[in-house]
Amino acid sequence: MEATDTILRHYQSPDLLSRIEEGLGKMGKSPSTVVADDLGPVDEFHTRGAAATAELIALLNAGPATHLLDVGSGLGGPARRLAAATGCRVTGIDLSADYCAVGTELTKWLGLTEQVKLTQGDGAQAVDTAAGPYDAAWTIHVGMNVRDKPAFYAGIAKALKPGASFVIYDVLSNGGGDFHFPLPWAKTPESSFVATLDEMKGHLAGAGFELLQVSNQTAESLAFFDEIAARSQKLGAPPPLGLHLVLGPDLSKMIPNLRKNLAEGRAQVGAILCRKAAL
Repeated sequence: MEATDTILRHYQSPDLLSRIEEGLGKMGKSPSTVVADDLGPVDEFHTRGAAATAELIALLNAGPATHLLDVGSGLGGPARRLAAATGCRVTGIDLSADYCAVGTELTKWLGLTEQVKLTQGDGAQAVDTAAGPYDAAWTIHVGMNVRDKPAFYAGIAKALKPGASFVIYDVLSNGGGDFHFPLPWAKTPESSFVATLDEMKGHLAGAGFELLQVSNQTAESLAFFDEIAARSQKLGAPPPLGLHLVLGPDLSKMIPNLRKNLAEGRAQVGAILCRKAAL
């Protein structure tokens, strides 16, 4: 419970919606004219942003008949991008009530309320099994905050149909030493629970998932962070919309630390595709 409270405080973001609206105004946009790509810098809260989301969507092979479970849905950016691209339905669950409320409003702005539903809850324990079983699931930069991964992935497996696809996109440990903090998901090690790839394979197998594909995205992630740094230096100020609106001034330390952990071999960014065992 103590770790959960710390994580909640980390992601607490009152008045976030008004800050997003203010940022849109600086871009000459409004809730009635905004499009998904406008929101991407703030609602794609993961390494490589919208580009990574597009790759994860391709892994899923979803369509209009698909109902996907998004555990740790955040502000709902990936869920909305998936729904718009494939016509599928997405049920998102996130620990932060602030994120769910803001994400629901952003979903209204983009006209996707019939396809994307975001609800507050504590990870896989909060999955509404009455809404399932689901055809697919994903977690995007969530596992780093999950202490009990065996229970977490078992809960997701329980909510899925046999043969359903499950995609994980996370920062993983390389076993190359302690991380530099603060980081985007945790200010201190006490609320950071980053697994190695081998540990992840064990957790997923134990939950009944068959591993299909693993992709190391570290090189692309380093290039992404370098591009952000160059763009920021050129602008001389934060963009109208960005993760600084969500995480505040600490972001100026978090992103360089994440890049340093990747560059020093302490961490990697991995995309994992697996499938729930068929009956």
